[in-house]
Amino acid sequence: MRILFVSWRRVAIAASLLVPATVDASAQTRRRPVEPPQVSQPIPQIADETAKCSYALYSALAPVRDVSIKELGNLDRLARVSEPGLTGKWLFWSKTGKNASRPPQPERVCAKNAIKSGRERCIEWETKPVDAVKLALFASQPTAEELTVLRALDAFVGDKGAPLEFGSNGRQYATLQRVAVELESYSTQPRNPALCNGVPEMMDFKASKLDGLKKRIDDVGKTVAKVRALARQRVIAARELRFNEQTAANQSSAAGDAANAAAPSPVKPVSPLVALAPAISPAGLITAVFEGALAADKVSELRSETNAFKLLQRARDLMLPEASPDFSPASRAAIAAALRMIEAASYAELQVIRINRFDRLFLGTIGQIRAAHRVNCTCGG
Repeated sequence: MRILFVSWRRVAIAASLLVPATVDASAQTRRRPVEPPQVSQPIPQIADETAKCSYALYSALAPVRDVSIKELGNLDRLARVSEPGLTGKWLFWSKTGKNASRPPQPERVCAKNAIKSGRERCIEWETKPVDAVKLALFASQPTAEELTVLRALDAFVGDKGAPLEFGSNGRQYATLQRVAVELESYSTQPRNPALCNGVPEMMDFKASKLDGLKKRIDDVGKTVAKVRALARQRVIAARELRFNEQTAANQSSAAGDAANAAAPSPVKPVSPLVALAPAISPAGLITAVFEGALAADKVSELRSETNAFKLLQRARDLMLPEASPDFSPASRAAIAAALRMIEAASYAELQVIRINRFDRLFLGTIGQIRAAHRVNCTCGG
């Protein structure tokens, strides 16, 4: 009985301790200040006329969403498009490095192979004659100014006309990709009444990120202008040399060289002073350099080909002694030097075309958005 009495007493004490706590909690609840209910602030309403303009802008941006944004999403693929038919090597120039002062040497090549001990081995060798075009090019080395543009174009030549500087491994890619994503985000957002807001400032900011692209466009524009002028100078020099050679030959014939007087000349002399327009195409320059150096029928054949790179290959074949045996060494060297710069001009013009595509894609897209904003966002103005 003693144990039972103590147990009930402990229970009573514990209960008495809980009651004041409950009362205090209730009292605290009654004394807590009542907070006023939260009232949501009204969302700023945009005037109906402004919304109408924003919706018109959204519709006007459809061409940007359908064409430009899709291309902007394929930057790497666009940068890897090469020119069909290019080999990645120059026809009329090569970086010779420390051997630049040495003329081309004959090459030892294998003439016959055989299988010995399970391996293919050369059993007969022969000496390959020096390429006549390489000898002609060596006889007329590029100037320092010409070397500058040749080196500037060398990577583009090696990439077969693909502007890889804008590809995923290029120095321009990170910035262009970021701007592309931002333009896509703005142009493809859902139609909303605030679409007209802040567009000029937004486009100015995005255009400011493209300073690298703008500078590159400016650089290639200067390169193509310079290389065109250098090619034109070389063509005029080659024509002038050929004219002087023909004049000297005619004077010799008139002085009584019976053998030469009796033989008809297959080539009509050409004046070095003939006008060559600064904007003449590389294909036109190739034809011009051979006028007075080839028979008229061969020059006409050259005119039938308008692709500069195909024409350059044909021109290289015409430079070989078996194709043009009457070329003097000096004339062959002058023509080769002219073709070297015409080839550089051909690549420079192709580079301008390829890089201008990115100009139109980025700055053109920004220009489209600005124009659409200017035409459609006129509410309240």
